Amino acid sequence: MTLPKYELIKQDLLKEIQDHKFSPGDKFYSESELKSRYSVSSITVVKALNELAAAGYLYRVQGKGTFVSKAKMGATVKFSDIENHALDTESVTVLSIEEKNDPDILKELGLAADQSYVQIVRVRKTLNQPFLIHFTHLSPDLVKMPIKNKDAYSSIYERVRKDFGIDMYTLASTETNEIIFPEDPEILNSLVLSFREPVVVQKKHSYLSDGTIAEYVVSYKHWKYFKTKIEVEALI
Repeated sequence: MTLPKYELIKQDLLKEIQDHKFSPGDKFYSESELKSRYSVSSITVVKALNELAAAGYLYRVQGKGTFVSKAKMGATVKFSDIENHALDTESVTVLSIEEKNDPDILKELGLAADQSYVQIVRVRKTLNQPFLIHFTHLSPDLVKMPIKNKDAYSSIYERVRKDFGIDMYTLASTETNEIIFPEDPEILNSLVLSFREPVVVQKKHSYLSDGTIAEYVVSYKHWKYFKTKIEVEALI
C-alpha cells in the first residue's frame, strides 16, 4: 500500500532529525522550503510538520517558524528522589485511619459515588523533625476492617503484603510533583512550616494488574528535604 505523501515527507524529515542533521533548538525548514523541495501543497507540508510536533520532535512558534525540540526523544530518563537524611534516623507516626467517601477522592480511585475508601494519615520524621505527611487513600479491598491497631499501618505496603499477598512496591504507578505554598493549618502544623514556606506536593496512583486503582496518595514534603536526581541515557 502506498503511503500518503505527507507520511513520506514526515518519515524523511524524521530521519534527518534522528541522524542529528539539526541540533536541539535549531530552526527547522520553513513551509515554503518544504513545498519547493517536495513539490507539494501547503496542506501536505503542514500536516507532516504538525505530526512531528505532536510526536515531540518539533515545536512551532507563531510568527517565528518551526524549531527542533530540545527534548531527548527516544532516550531513557530516570527520576529518583534523593534522601538527604540518614534513613536510620527516620520514624513514622500514624495520625489517623478513617473510612471516608469524599467525591473527589472516590473519582481518583475509580470508585462509585456510593462506595467508600480508607484514608490513612502518617507523618515521617528524621531526628524528631517532621519532613513529610502522607494522605493515603486505599481501595476498601486492601484493608481488613475494623482496624484495631493503627500502628500496624506505619508501613502500609507491609500491611497489605501480609494481609493480601500483594507487593505494592512492584505495582505500576504514576506520580506528579508540584511546588505550592500551603495554607491548610494541618499541613503547616504537621511540618512545622511558617506562613509562605513552600512544600512539594507528590500525587501518586498505583495500579493492580487488572488496571484498577489500588491507592491514591497525596504527600506534602518539606522543601528542605526535597531533592531529585535526573539521569538521561545518551542517544547513539
